[in-house]
Amino acid sequence: MKKKNIILLLNAFWNNGKGMSGGDQMMIQIFKRIRKEFGFVCCVTNVDGKKYIEKDVDDFEYYVSLRFFDKLWLPLNYIFRTIYASGIVFRKNIDVIHVGSDFFPDVIPAYLYKILHPKTRWIQCIFHIYPDWKKRPGNKMRNFFAQYCQRFSFQLSRRADKIININYQIKDGLIQLGLSEARFVVNTPGINVEYFQNLKVKEDTKKYDATFLARLNPSKGIFDLIDIWKKVVEKNPSAQLAIMGGGSKEVNEKMRQKINKAELGKNIDLLGFLENDESFSIIKNSRVFLFPSHEEGFGIAVAEAMACGVPVISWNLPVYQEIFENFSVQLAENNLELFSQEVVDMLRDNDRRKKIADEAGGFIKKYDWNSIALNHLRILQENVE
Repeated sequence: MKKKNIILLLNAFWNNGKGMSGGDQMMIQIFKRIRKEFGFVCCVTNVDGKKYIEKDVDDFEYYVSLRFFDKLWLPLNYIFRTIYASGIVFRKNIDVIHVGSDFFPDVIPAYLYKILHPKTRWIQCIFHIYPDWKKRPGNKMRNFFAQYCQRFSFQLSRRADKIININYQIKDGLIQLGLSEARFVVNTPGINVEYFQNLKVKEDTKKYDATFLARLNPSKGIFDLIDIWKKVVEKNPSAQLAIMGGGSKEVNEKMRQKINKAELGKNIDLLGFLENDESFSIIKNSRVFLFPSHEEGFGIAVAEAMACGVPVISWNLPVYQEIFENFSVQLAENNLELFSQEVVDMLRDNDRRKKIADEAGGFIKKYDWNSIALNHLRILQENVE
């Protein structure tokens, strides 16, 4: 049987040294494992996207937007990327158009192509629904823009042949927004369990009491984290926290100001964006992983910390009960006192830490990338046969 040709849109890739989104990581890891099942695979991305994708995936044909676009104001950047990608896809005769995010530089080109090529299968990934812009942490104008751009993308995605979600709550939320239930299928992200199990911690890796790793965005609970650690330090003055992840200059400066105001300069290290081996070595060498994020479609950082053999403390987001069951410590959202006390208690109880870490390490193997990639391939094949 002739192998199908596919175009992969990772056209909202925003790395610039700040880390990849979970959706970007998922597409890279999946196609690393299923690339050979297709004819040509054409990938539309930016300079940083190509740099990171080609580390893991062989034999892609790349179309890369201009570096100049990435220096523009983000909405203008996305408009130029949308125009660029639309011009690329119409040059190709393809069987499947696979969209890695719900950002409009990915969705609009797929929508336009589908109108003119109705027999081409459009596979759309939607991994997250923004909460109400008025309640979401961070800049309200940005939140408003992000929420309604996403809703616009959702409306265009009605024409997709299949919509892949990473949990059932997102599926239910999209149905409530008017998308057809018949188009949905759930396939979670995954992790490279073997990588985490085999990762060796270097002797000179600093040992922290707690670690955090994520994109530095208010929605990730980064300012909660500082308030929590202040309360921890009040009871354990020598406690050390490492915060890892890239973010804007504005957010980094706000964090530094908050840390200095709380007099936590000796207790918190802002390490910025680190490569995987270094960041996960630091996590693996720590005693507990803290993740007070307020919105997650899956919680890839939680899964990675579990695989590193470190217990996780987070807010009790509904998705965590679905994904991680009772293998992490999930606390009532926004209760900083409760969170900080749990950290203190966890640091004091070596036996409990080990028990939670060991049980979580066994559980998380169900999300190994090899199984996730096979599920994804079945979804694609169901739609192109």
